[in-house]
Amino acid sequence: MNRSLPLVALLLWGPTNLFAQKRPDLKKLDAYIADAVVEFDQPGLAVGIVKDGALVWSNGYGRLDLARPEPVTANTIFYCASISKAFTACAVGLLVDEGKLQWTDLVREHMPEFATPLPFVTDQFMVKDLLCHRSGWDTFDGDLLWYGTDYDQREILARHAHEPMTLPFRDTFGYSNLMYIAAAQLIERVSGMTWDRFITTRIFAPLGMERSLVETADLAHMTNVALPHVRKGQNPDAPQKSMPYQPLRGADGACGVLSTVNDLARWDAMWADEGKVNGKPFLSEASYNTITTSHLAMGHEGAALGWFTEQRHGETVITHSGGMPGFILNHAVVPDRDLAVIALGNGESYSVFAITNKILDLYLGDGKADPVADMLPRLARRKEQEQERVAARAQARVPGTTPTAQADQLKGTYADKVYGRATITVEAGTPRLTFDPAKDLFTGALTHWHYDTWKWEHADPFLEPGYITFQFDTDHRITGFKVDLHSPDFHFHKLDFKTLP
Repeated sequence: MNRSLPLVALLLWGPTNLFAQKRPDLKKLDAYIADAVVEFDQPGLAVGIVKDGALVWSNGYGRLDLARPEPVTANTIFYCASISKAFTACAVGLLVDEGKLQWTDLVREHMPEFATPLPFVTDQFMVKDLLCHRSGWDTFDGDLLWYGTDYDQREILARHAHEPMTLPFRDTFGYSNLMYIAAAQLIERVSGMTWDRFITTRIFAPLGMERSLVETADLAHMTNVALPHVRKGQNPDAPQKSMPYQPLRGADGACGVLSTVNDLARWDAMWADEGKVNGKPFLSEASYNTITTSHLAMGHEGAALGWFTEQRHGETVITHSGGMPGFILNHAVVPDRDLAVIALGNGESYSVFAITNKILDLYLGDGKADPVADMLPRLARRKEQEQERVAARAQARVPGTTPTAQADQLKGTYADKVYGRATITVEAGTPRLTFDPAKDLFTGALTHWHYDTWKWEHADPFLEPGYITFQFDTDHRITGFKVDLHSPDFHFHKLDFKTLP
């Protein structure tokens, strides 16, 4: 999942300056970042700068877990979320270099079961279409299929094939985690190795990324691991608390990589040197160029393969952020300057973007930009708008109403044609809604809100409560329900549960 998309309006780039500083004052930068950690209320942060193939500066700030004293360092492991997408694109590039497939191969040549709702799109879908967000699905379509569910990747993709497409194929941007899940399956089909094994043996090992991994279960044997921090129900006034890692195995390819600033410095150095390691090709020039070239224009940006491209101070920058409950992260590479910036955070803070911008301005601009000062007022206004939205919901509640269907009448099994089944049980007079594929995450009591709408206090510590409104036929028998759960990341509003016999 990439949660940086709503941030575009928050980012303010400085003007181009051809007389960029050659030797940034890193002591001042360190103080600037330390202040930013406080201003953004960032639990923990690791930052690194790669120049001319080496990690020339790095530091850690804050703590691994706010409930414990251990500090963040450049060797702290973070969940990298959508930063993983470039690893998936690189894996495909390595297979192209071996002659095992081509960027223009039709996906069904290697995965006959691959499908979309539109036969023409299914038949014309190329390998590179999986990686540049031009599939025809809207941004984040299908993400509920992997979030907290027990579906494997094949079932996720089979269900997603029934999700209607609302955008023109290859013409309009729609950020798709699901197509990267398909790419992970493609890698397995072509290489004979799972995505996990391929990334570990073909990328981590040769690049010397010794503390990088792809299994959250392996964290039990690791030290110096950053825990995700969330505010309960995305309430900006709630205290930040750490939470356990979510496995999310079904999302491999779209996310899955866990790494450190020290290890990502090796990874980004390869991209900054145009696909080379110690002067030798890791990726062919052709594959490197294909991956880092825009395949879909997006105003001043472009969607490359596992990366986005943009112009900054007259330089081409390839970049990708990452977001998952409790983590927001960012990195950017400037190949023509052999420069990369890494910023990893274990909270719901946008400090990583301000810090990336500051460092890029130090190296590419005049060094005078103050992204923290620029961003904080915008975030304050955004917080006000969210508070107004929540207050409006409470104000719209009509007191004194009673439901036309009582708790016992809500009991039963329901199904959404794409997502799957949900069950309502009644315990001690209180109805309880569970999404069957995500029994641990999406389960909780229903309390009457007004009319035939009930508030759903599910178990996910990240998302805010939902509101369930029941539907009826002419004879006032329950026919189903809709879900109103505000989230910029997951399309609850598209769920349409119907009663099953």
